Formats: sequence, C-alpha cells, structure tokens
Amino acid sequence: MPTILLTGGTGGLGRAVTRTLLQAGHRLIATYEAGHERPTAENLFPVEANLMDEARCQEVVEAAAAEHGSIDAAVLLVGGFAMGSLAGTEYAAVEAMIRLNFQTTYQLLRPLLAQMERQPAGGRIVLIGARPALLPEAGQYMVAYALSKGLVLHLAELVNATGTDKNIIATVIVPSTIDTPANRQAMPDADPHNWVSPEDLAELIHFVTFGPGQMLREPVLKAYNQA
Repeated sequence: MPTILLTGGTGGLGRAVTRTLLQAGHRLIATYEAGHERPTAENLFPVEANLMDEARCQEVVEAAAAEHGSIDAAVLLVGGFAMGSLAGTEYAAVEAMIRLNFQTTYQLLRPLLAQMERQPAGGRIVLIGARPALLPEAGQYMVAYALSKGLVLHLAELVNATGTDKNIIATVIVPSTIDTPANRQAMPDADPHNWVSPEDLAELIHFVTFGPGQMLREPVLKAYNQA
C-alpha cells in the first residue's frame, strides 16, 4: 500500500483529495495543527504538527518513513490568500504570505527530498501554485500572495533539477478559482460552473502521483477550466 504525506487535508480542496486518495487504496499520513480539526478515516494516520516548526517537520517525515518504510508521494496543500496592490502591501504582509505558503512547504520538502533520495523508487511531490504568480496582470492585485506562490513554483524547479536522476518529480498544479463554499461566499456574483471543482483537482493529483501522469516531466500543470 503506497504511503502519502498530506498537508491541508481538512481544507476545501483537502477534503476531496483525502477522499480520492483513500478510495484509491493509499495510506495517508495527514498533518493537522493543534486546536484544529483532527482528520479521521480508515488508512489515515493523523499527525499533529506545526509546519512553521522546522524541527517538527523533520520529525514528521522521519517518523512516517520509519513506521511505514517509505513515503511514496507528498501532497502539500497548506496555504493562504491575501489581496493587496504593490502600493498597499507592506513587507510584513509579504512575509506573512511567504511563511504560510512557502515556509510550510520548504520545511517539509527538505526532509522529504532526503528521504526520497534514499528510496530506490524515488517519489512524487505535488504542490499547489496560483495563476497570479504566473500572470503579472493578475498578481498586481494580490502582490504578497503572488510573490509567495512564485517561490513555490521555483522551488519545484529546483527539486526537479536535484531529483532528475533519482526519479523524484515535483509537480505544481495551478488552479484558477476552486469551487469551494468559501469562494462561493466571497464571490456571490461569479459563475462557479467556470471554476475548477475540488474533485477534479483531486483526480488530477492522483493522476500525476500514481496514474499515467507519473511519466510527465512538466513542473507546472494549469487547471483553469473556463475561469
């Protein structure tokens, strides 16, 4: 049974990803933060972890590998969002977005990469990007968010450069707007049929980790639908 490390599994996208991966017969090591919802399901192993704590991230990876033998894939969904133009965004807001979107990813990726390098089969890593990080005309209205997600995109490229001979592949899935209750509430006048469903994104994540998409070497997959 393949083992997957999952973060952000109780969010709008994370719930769909959790269902899809469990239904596909995988074992999930799912992190959650103290005081937040503790995920429960068959073949799901919850692990309390503050992903801002670098030492704790190291412990989570080492413990998962020791208990289950390997970490075959990682799906890192933890992140956040903020609006703000360049003129209206102080550096503190940029730093907050970098901590949430980049630091939490980077601190898990380092021990994950080391673990996957020790595994004969390597591993697959899926990260979540953002269209404003690719399109400056969109990013100008959410500067801190775009900059932090830009770091995530570049991090995936560095992982692929490092892991190319070890069968370690990082893929960044870049959705437009995800059809979640929070987004529907925030944008009541928008047409959610043009958005991307969490279920479709979950299937895409499974496709690139354990489906035919394993052969892909594209670091960025744009999942925009019609939005």
